[in-house]
Amino acid sequence: MTSQASILVVDDEPNSLFGICEVLTDEGFNVLPAGNGKEALELLHANPINVIVTDEKMPDLSGMELLAEIKKNYPNIPVILITAYGSVSMAVESLKRGAFYFFEKPIFNNLERFVTIIRKAIKTQEMEKEIDSLRREVTEKYSFPNIIGNHPKMVEVFETIGKVSKTDATILIQGESGTGKDLIAKAIHYNSSRREKPLVTVNCGALTESLLTTELFGHKRGAFTGAVKDTIGRFQAAHEGTLILDEISEIVVNLQKTLLRVIEEKEFERVGDSRSTKVDVRIISTTNRNLREEVVKGNFREDLYYRLGIVPITLPPLRERLSDLPLLVKHFIKKFQENNVPIKIEPEAIERLKTFPWSGNVRELANVIQQMAVFCRDHTIRVEDLPYQQLLKADEVRVENKGKVHLMRAIEHLEKKTILAKLKETNWNQGKTAQLLGITRKMLANRINKYHLKPLRKR
Repeated sequence: MTSQASILVVDDEPNSLFGICEVLTDEGFNVLPAGNGKEALELLHANPINVIVTDEKMPDLSGMELLAEIKKNYPNIPVILITAYGSVSMAVESLKRGAFYFFEKPIFNNLERFVTIIRKAIKTQEMEKEIDSLRREVTEKYSFPNIIGNHPKMVEVFETIGKVSKTDATILIQGESGTGKDLIAKAIHYNSSRREKPLVTVNCGALTESLLTTELFGHKRGAFTGAVKDTIGRFQAAHEGTLILDEISEIVVNLQKTLLRVIEEKEFERVGDSRSTKVDVRIISTTNRNLREEVVKGNFREDLYYRLGIVPITLPPLRERLSDLPLLVKHFIKKFQENNVPIKIEPEAIERLKTFPWSGNVRELANVIQQMAVFCRDHTIRVEDLPYQQLLKADEVRVENKGKVHLMRAIEHLEKKTILAKLKETNWNQGKTAQLLGITRKMLANRINKYHLKPLRKR
C-alpha cells in the first residue's frame, strides 16, 4: 500500500533534501535520505525501495549516472529526476534512459503534482510486480514438468515439444477431446523465444466462414453492414507471438486456400481493405480428427495439411497410457483439495479407475477426481465414492477397428453395467435382480462383491 511505500530521496543540497523528505513524510511515506549517489546505492542495496527521487546535479555521481546504475541493477524501481537546470533535451534524454518522470525545481511550487507523480510511480511498480508474478505463474503452469506422464508415448511427446519450442516451425497437434492439446500448445509457446509476446487462440469450429474470416484478418470500416469501425484480426493481434488455430479441421475449403497463402507469404488483407499487412506469427494448430483422413476424404487441402504439420504431434488417449493414471490422479487430488487439507485415495480406487473407458480422457478424469474430492468422507477417496453411473456410459465398451481389444475387460465392463442397471431397477432387491438376470442370488452376491457395487448414498 502507498502508506507503507519506501522512497529514497537523493540530493547533495541539505536544505532541498530536508524539504523533500519532510513533504513525503507528511504524506505518509517511509522516506530514506541520501546526500549523494554513492550513499544512495548503499541504501538501495540494504533496503526495499519503491521509488527513487534524485537530483540531477550532484558532484560525485550525477542523477543521470545514478539512473543508469539503478536501471542496470534494479530495473523495476521507478526513478524521478529533479533539477533546477531543466531543459527539453535533458527531459527527453532522461526518459529515453528509463526515468519515470522529469521534474523541475523548486518542487514546492507544484507540490500536489509532485505527490501525484510519486503515487503513480508506486502504483506502476505494484502493477509491474503483479504482471511479473502472473507471468511467472503462467510460465510455471505451462512448463513441461506440469504436463503429467511417463508413458513411452508421452515421453516421446515431451522430447518433441522440447525440440520444436526452440524453433518457429508450424505444429499440428492431433488427439481426442480431453487429451490436453491446448495445454501442449501453450507449453510450446511459453517455452519458446516468443514467450513475452502475445498468445492468441481462435476456435475455428465456433464461427461461420464469414465471421471466421473477419476474426482471423479483421475488417475495414464500412466493409459490410455493421462494420462501424476498423478492427484488427487475430493474426495481427498475435504479431511476433503465437496463434493457436483450435479445431483447424473445421475451416471450410474456401478459407483454407486463403489461410495457406497467408502462412506462406506472411501477409494478409483485412476484409474490405486492398492494402496488405505484414505479420510475423508462429502457428500451432489443433484438431480432434485425423487430418490425414480428412485430406483423403476431400475435406481438407493436402498442401495446407503439409504446411501446418511441419511438426506433427499426436497425443495418446488416456486408455492407451493407463500407467500414467496414478500420477494424474495424485496431481488432480492435490489441485482440488480445499484449504490445503490432504486427501488420500485408496489403492483399490485407483485400480478401479483403470477399468473405465475414459472417453473424455484426462479432462474427464479431472472432473471425476474433483467430484470425489468434494464428496469423499474423512478426506479419503474410496471405491464406493466412484461415480459409477457417470463412468459406465453406453459407449464404455470401445471396440477399435485396429489394434488390440481387451476382451475380458470389455466383458467385465458390460457385466458390471448390466448388474448395476438391474439393481437400480429393483431398488437393490437382490432376489428380484438375480431373477431378472437369470442367475442365482449367490452368483449375484459374488459379482456385487467383485465389482464393489453399493447403492449411491444420498449426499
